[in-house]
Amino acid sequence: MKTKLSLVTKGLVIVLFLSLASNINAQKSNLKKINITNFQVMKQQNKVVIEWSTDRTSQTNYFEVQKSTDGKNFKVVAYVLGADPSQPECDCFGCFDKITGKAEGCFYRLKHVNTNGNFQFSEVKMLALK
Repeated sequence: MKTKLSLVTKGLVIVLFLSLASNINAQKSNLKKINITNFQVMKQQNKVVIEWSTDRTSQTNYFEVQKSTDGKNFKVVAYVLGADPSQPECDCFGCFDKITGKAEGCFYRLKHVNTNGNFQFSEVKMLALK
C-alpha cells in the first residue's frame, strides 16, 4: 500500500509541475514586446558608444547591454535602468564600453527586462574595431 501511495503522490507532483510550466509559457507568449528603435553601436576614440530608444509600449525595469567576441557567448557589460514612468517623453538610452584586447570586432545585444521580470533580446549588432 505504501508503494502505491508514493506513486500516486509522485504522479500528482508531476501533473502540478506540468500545469505550472504550461501556465508560465502561456503568460510569456501573451507578452507585448517592446519595440527597440535606433539601436546603434559606434566606435569613438577608445570606447564604444551604445545607444537606443524605445516606443514606450511596455514598462521597462532595466536593460542589460551584452557583449560577445564570437557572436554566441554574451556577457553583461552594463545595466541601464528604464525610464521614469512620470516622464513619458524620456525614451532614449545609452552607455559606453571600453575597447580592450586585440579583438577585431565585437557583437552587442540588449536584453530588455520588464517590470514583471519577463525579458526579450534585441537584434545583434556587430562592430568592427580594426
